This record gives sequence, structure tokens and C-alpha cells, in this order.
Amino acid sequence: MRHLDSQCFIAVSAGRHRLSMNHRWSCQKFHFFQLFVFRFLLLLIADNSPMSDLRKRFKSCGKDVHIAEDVRIAHPESLEVGDHVTFMRGFEMCDALKVCRIGSNVTFYPNCFIQGTGELLIADQVHFFPNAYLSTGHTDQSLIQIGSRTHFAPGCVLYGHGGLRIGPDVNVAAHVVLATAGHKYQVTDIPMSQSGTLAAPIQIDEDVWLGANVTVTAGTHIARGCVIGANAVVTKDTQSMGIYMGVPAQRVRDRGTC
Repeated sequence: MRHLDSQCFIAVSAGRHRLSMNHRWSCQKFHFFQLFVFRFLLLLIADNSPMSDLRKRFKSCGKDVHIAEDVRIAHPESLEVGDHVTFMRGFEMCDALKVCRIGSNVTFYPNCFIQGTGELLIADQVHFFPNAYLSTGHTDQSLIQIGSRTHFAPGCVLYGHGGLRIGPDVNVAAHVVLATAGHKYQVTDIPMSQSGTLAAPIQIDEDVWLGANVTVTAGTHIARGCVIGANAVVTKDTQSMGIYMGVPAQRVRDRGTC
């Protein structure tokens, strides 16, 4: 009996030892799993940190580039960014642009939105005030090109489907629409929304002032030094140094005259 009791005691002790070892191993595995998850979360947070990571993911990036915490850029690898560029809160770029070059001293104020797969070329000292909307388009000719020292007041809309070229020193007031594309309204047997896009370029030369709520339609050229009065609709080419008003816009006088 004593011999059997000893064997039973040894068996029970061995079983307890195995259970203890298995418990320790399970605890160690759980600890390793927790450590792995913690490190994964740290990497995930780092990957989504705009200030620390987006700049590293740009195709090229200058110095003193500031990015707000909630900025969203779907394809940062397409951006070439100069010095002293600021992306404020709410900025979003949702597509992969074919070419995207942003010069130095450029500011995107809150809630600017950019989409399309065309080209976006922005020179130095350009400023987009809040709620600017840029759509480059998705065709071979899709382009938005903006010259230096140009600014866009809040709520401007820029369509680059047919090619939009804006010169330097252009002053764009609030809620201006530059529409290089529209619907094929001549088609009557199907809804206009299904008729496709009718696109043509817009060219705006240097030293132009577009007043608030101006609309510029596709296929027009605004010449150097023009002033387009508030609420006007530009449907035809202008001549330099003219002041244009109305719907459609008409030349009312020359700049420099009373």
C-alpha cells in the first residue's frame, strides 16, 4: 500500500508539474501575442500619422512642410512638394494624379478637396482659401496649371477636364467657377447626364481679376489685365485691359478710364 501510495503521489506531482509548465507556456504565448498586437498597433498608428509619414511618402518633399492631423491623401507617392507648404485641416486628395507638382510657399486652407487623375501644376506663392474644389479630370488633356502669386478666395471651383491654364498674379474672388467641361446639351434622345462630357480649354492670362460668382465657360480665353465683374458669365474671348460685366459678359470700358 505504501508503495502504491508513493506511486500515486509521484504521478499526481508529475501531473501538477506538467499542468504548471503548460500554464506558464500558455501565459508566455499570451504575453508574446499581446506584445505582437501592441507593436502592430504602433506601426499602424505610425503609418497613419500625417506629420511623420506622409512627407516621407511624397515623391519629393521640401523643408518646412506642415500637414494637419486629419489630412487625407490617397496616393502621396504622386506628390512633388516644395518648401514652406501647408495643408490645413480637412484637406483631401482622393485619386492618384498623373503628375502633381506643388511649388514653394503654397497654402491649402481648411477643407480644400482635390480629385481626378490628370495633371496638377501649382507654381510658387499660390493660396487656396477654404472650401476650394479642384477636379483635374480623367483624360489625356486633363490639366490644371496655376501661375505664381495667384490666389483663390473661398468656395472656388476649378475643372481641368479640357485643360485649365491660369497665369501669374491672377485674383480669383469667392465662388468663381472655371468650367472646362459640361454636358452635351445638344443631344436630346438621351438624358444629358448620360450624354458624355463636352470639354474645351480655358486660358486665363496674367494680371486678371475675376469678381465674386463669376463663371467662365469652356473654350474661352481671358486676356491679360482684364477685370470680370461680379456675377458675370464669360462665354467668349476677351481683349486685354478690358472691364467686362453682365450675362453674357460684355466689354463696358477699358481699365484706367473713369
